[in-house]
Amino acid sequence: MFGSLTASTWLILLVDLIAIVIVVMFLKSRIRLKLKEVEARQAHERLMRKRDRDEATQPASEEGTP
Repeated sequence: MFGSLTASTWLILLVDLIAIVIVVMFLKSRIRLKLKEVEARQAHERLMRKRDRDEATQPASEEGTP
């Protein structure tokens, strides 16, 4: 099967493999970037919820003290 391939066919195959590697690397980096964005957004939301929770409990405890 491979013995009948010409030099131009091998060149096309090589170019296709290089293109596939480049696409996979690009997609991998984009996915990592998106995951970092999602993790940062979730961490920010957790921080905001914690602040809201802390602010909600502080005024209630301060009202009882004269």
